[in-house]
Amino acid sequence: MKTWTLEIDGMSCGGCVAGVRKALGRVQGAEVLEAEVGRATVRADDAAQAAIRGAIEAAGFELRALHERA
Repeated sequence: MKTWTLEIDGMSCGGCVAGVRKALGRVQGAEVLEAEVGRATVRADDAAQAAIRGAIEAAGFELRALHERA
């Protein structure tokens, strides 16, 4: 498992944060560690990366960048 920081466009309020947290919580193999406006941190395996992007987009946001944290 790796820890990833997601930079997310389109989030502007607490409702957006809740929506992203809920969408990411549905991704098998991913655990949401924190979420705030414009950013989320998840722990996930490599196989979950595509599903993470899909979940963000399905929730109406854009995944701008995905960075692995050391």
